[in-house]
Amino acid sequence: MLRHAKAASDAPWGGGDRERPLTGRGRRDATALGARLAADDPVLDLDGVPRPQHIICSAAVRTRQTADLIAGAMGGDPPLDAYVSLYEADTDLVLRYITAVDEKISSLLVVGHNPTTYRLVWEMAADDEGGSGGDRAALEDQGFPTCALAVLALDVEAWTDATPGCGRLVGLFKPPY
Repeated sequence: MLRHAKAASDAPWGGGDRERPLTGRGRRDATALGARLAADDPVLDLDGVPRPQHIICSAAVRTRQTADLIAGAMGGDPPLDAYVSLYEADTDLVLRYITAVDEKISSLLVVGHNPTTYRLVWEMAADDEGGSGGDRAALEDQGFPTCALAVLALDVEAWTDATPGCGRLVGLFKPPY
């Protein structure tokens, strides 16, 4: 789960929020993350974590630019699908897109907006029964700025089985990459 990279505060030529482009910093962060995803072995220094095989994102300019830059830095792979409905989507809708992913895909990158991206990571992370907070406490402590990446391992047999609480936060990354 990735929050889009840093975007301009206003859209050019008086456009709306959906048309806000990435800033120079946002373009650098997204490109650096894509290069790191392509170069690191193991991926992001996390054993057993595969490179993203597919990307889904909101069709807003900033999320699409973030996803395009990451895919480009990874050598043009993985394929990318952008959906208008993911702009201002709630966590239930994003989860519906995740559960509809082709079963041949083992690793997915979702590029979205806050607060939805943060909330979905929070919901997907398994609740800590010991009371220390675990994954959720780590997420709160570290924050989730622009271009933050939360790597979740889902304890499911198939994407259709993904539900809140089925994941474990195995990595939380923030720029600079």
